[in-house]
Amino acid sequence: MQSDAGIDAACSLSQSERKIMSTIKHSGPMARSEITRETELAQQTVHRIVDSLEQRGYLKFGEAVIAGRGKPSPTVSIHPDNFASIGLSISTDHVRLCLLDLSGNPLAQETELLAASNPEQAVNLVRQKMDAWHKQGIGNRSIVGIGISMQGFRTGPNDQFQPPELLSTWQSLPLEAYFGSALDLPAFAENNSTASAVAEYYLGAGSDCDTLAYLSFNHGFGAGIYSGNRPFLGGNGNAGEIGALFLSDELNRRPALSELLRALNAKGHALNGVMDLTSRFDAEWPAVADWLEAVKPQLQLALRALQATVDPQAIFFGGEAPDDLRHMLMETSVGAFRDKRLPRPALIVSALQGDPAHLGAGLLPLRELVF
Repeated sequence: MQSDAGIDAACSLSQSERKIMSTIKHSGPMARSEITRETELAQQTVHRIVDSLEQRGYLKFGEAVIAGRGKPSPTVSIHPDNFASIGLSISTDHVRLCLLDLSGNPLAQETELLAASNPEQAVNLVRQKMDAWHKQGIGNRSIVGIGISMQGFRTGPNDQFQPPELLSTWQSLPLEAYFGSALDLPAFAENNSTASAVAEYYLGAGSDCDTLAYLSFNHGFGAGIYSGNRPFLGGNGNAGEIGALFLSDELNRRPALSELLRALNAKGHALNGVMDLTSRFDAEWPAVADWLEAVKPQLQLALRALQATVDPQAIFFGGEAPDDLRHMLMETSVGAFRDKRLPRPALIVSALQGDPAHLGAGLLPLRELVF
């Protein structure tokens, strides 16, 4: 389907078109003649597809360059201005939204306090933001789709989750069908830790890693895994659900921000939720050091489990934990890897500020429909 201006109103790319888009996405601007070599498609096929993608708004031509023998070849790059993708992440006391261009770069990011949010509120909020972005002139693009990031683990089909109790209205809701129908957009759902791992790979420091793990310190505690240029979900969609390592009597000593919140409030800090904790966090609070010491065994166990089962090149510390706390958690991890025979993953504090699950969610439609 195409709009009157020739720009696709809905993304429906062939396998060869997506192969070319993916090649350019990962390599950056490149001569058209180089695309033939990288994709192993026939030169005539590449010329035809590239011309079509340019006319439909996905690609743009730059200056001609000499690449090997023959005539100069035009440079081809992703055209960022004609399409956009929406990302939405659901947390226990707020939601975050973003609008990404076709290259995956954020055009807008929004955070809204929405305690114990419910699906209807979230859909209405997305509609409001779409209208606002349109009025600002950044939303006047063909929308590829919407990605939804949910805290919790999968309970059956890929788009149904068991979230924390504070998000009970979302339990087992088919997110893709619900948002897709309400917004008339292709919709894709993912666990928040896995969505954050996607964001770390594309927008953070993970692009050099064939396999990375991302630790999400949120209301709960989990990990996302990105391996082989795609999210690794496992057989039931719950790979990285490392909270399952802990027995019921150990849950209050896992490195989840809900437990830190409880410890701080017991000392009289009167913090109202995770977002309040992250905005007011002070590394000098004595209860923080006590909490880190209490969760150290469980944190180090989780790191060893990831090393032994996933074998990542790097483990990133992120989620809603503020930057100071991320560094403190990483310092608490020193000594976790005790088997000197195994290669040790690098421990890295994520430079993506705040929980990037909304960014990873926004990348899902691009991954599923364009690249």
